[in-house]
Amino acid sequence: MSKVTKPNQTAPMTAARLREARRAMVEGQADSSDLAACSPALLRSWERSRAAGLTPIGRTPGTPHASALQLAQAREQQHELVAHARPAMEFIHEQTRDSDSIVLLSDAQGLLLDTLGDAGFANRAERVALRPGANWHEQWRGTNAIGTALAEQSPVVVHGSEHYLERNGFLTCAAAPIIDPAGTLLGAIDISSDHRQFHRHTLGLVRSAARMIEHRLFETRHRDSLRLRIHKYREGIAGLTEGLVALSEDGWLIGANMAGLHLLGLARRDIAGLRIDAIFETTVDMLHGHSRIGQGWPFELRRIGGSVLWVQVEACRGGIDVTPAPDTAQETPRALPDDVERTVTECQGNLSEAARRLGISRTTLYRRLQR
Repeated sequence: MSKVTKPNQTAPMTAARLREARRAMVEGQADSSDLAACSPALLRSWERSRAAGLTPIGRTPGTPHASALQLAQAREQQHELVAHARPAMEFIHEQTRDSDSIVLLSDAQGLLLDTLGDAGFANRAERVALRPGANWHEQWRGTNAIGTALAEQSPVVVHGSEHYLERNGFLTCAAAPIIDPAGTLLGAIDISSDHRQFHRHTLGLVRSAARMIEHRLFETRHRDSLRLRIHKYREGIAGLTEGLVALSEDGWLIGANMAGLHLLGLARRDIAGLRIDAIFETTVDMLHGHSRIGQGWPFELRRIGGSVLWVQVEACRGGIDVTPAPDTAQETPRALPDDVERTVTECQGNLSEAARRLGISRTTLYRRLQR
């Protein structure tokens, strides 16, 4: 389970003190009392921002922004992430509706793939490039929730003047990284709003959304694997906080969500490096037997040298496949090249919406874009 990174873990600092601390850091004044009051996580992010050649005041030249075609290709490459993230984004948008906020999804490089939010704030957000196609990696935008969550690989809140770039100081943002079942960083999900609308619950919302996405990614990737649902309470099985573990036919750990690793006291590097008999007092054959005889009911299982957990075993019960179906239909000349490019641009790289407007399948649309 990811540790929460709080850029400012000490008493809240005023915007003026944060700006003074940032100035002292940029100018190398290590003895500044304002700088000493900042959290180590915030200072690390500011240092990375300075090392990238950014300056807090003024515009940053050369900041990349994906074209409509590049965004469409990035969304296609990350189709699994985008597809599973959308329901989670809609869920947290419902919780924050009419609060002048926007929900954002990025890939692991900070490229914004999707957004959803209140129209009024979305217009303000676009002025600082909080829109699909923009890149919010720390290298380009300095300290910000998306970029810093990706760099620290933990949930983070960046509020007001904690942002490295002064022009982003009107924002308050909370973001959580999204980790796939193999332990690979896929991206981040974020809630951004006006700094005057700060609510502590937004961090909990993005953490829950990241868990929801990781859950669905696990179910999709390992729908044909031997799967363990684990929790310290029987009632926690099949809930949002349950751990998920996937095993190969010969008992190797081949996938897990972050909750599962935390419950087992393991790290992401342990995926593909341990067998089940090095984790639990059991064998893969015994687990297969439970899946057949126990009808999937939870039972208690002791960890090697550790605590007892509740475990439910599932085998090859299937999951949701979000892979686009192959397009076997005859292509029709309903959409001309200019129409395609214009429509994709209007839809901000959303291929599904562009294909719907053009009256063609998404696969056909992607093929025409490649031409």
